[in-house]
Amino acid sequence: MTQEFRIVVVCTANICRSPMAEAMIRHALRAGGPDAAGVVVESAGVYGHEGSPIAPGSASALRALGIEDDDHRGRRLTTAIVGAADLVLTMEEGHRDAILAGTPEARDRTFTLREFARLVGGQAPPSGAGAAARARALVTTADSRRTRLPWPGVDDVPDPYGGPSEGYHACAALILGEVGTLLRPLLVPLA
Repeated sequence: MTQEFRIVVVCTANICRSPMAEAMIRHALRAGGPDAAGVVVESAGVYGHEGSPIAPGSASALRALGIEDDDHRGRRLTTAIVGAADLVLTMEEGHRDAILAGTPEARDRTFTLREFARLVGGQAPPSGAGAAARARALVTTADSRRTRLPWPGVDDVPDPYGGPSEGYHACAALILGEVGTLLRPLLVPLA
């Protein structure tokens, strides 16, 4: 088994929410030290705007948090990208469902961002030699705990695209909180 662990974050166009989450996760991983080097993060959109830069509101919200977007360029999600991912995190249940309609074998590793954070939040760091091994254990745990909530859309991250700057900042704050929750057990070094 490879020591690399690949996370793909997905939204609609890959110019707003998923690039923010990608940048936040990458920022946290860089701060996580050499143990986190085996975790790779990227993003894509179910209707990706191929080659487009991050939305100005998203870039502004990231800058306000002291996070760079690393010159993001949008891309469309493909079955190859999903197939290569160890964890797929979507911004909406509809994105997750679209992925699973085309790639049902990805079910055990495809979650909404908020769903995954809820399922692993408060989890003690799993045992494993390195962040990639801990990440694999977290995905297994999350899949075993998964239940369908009776309220559709509860795990969605609202799309601020086209709205006021406050919406982008609120979206970034929501994503940052969820990213912190899901990365906490991954980045805690083993004693």
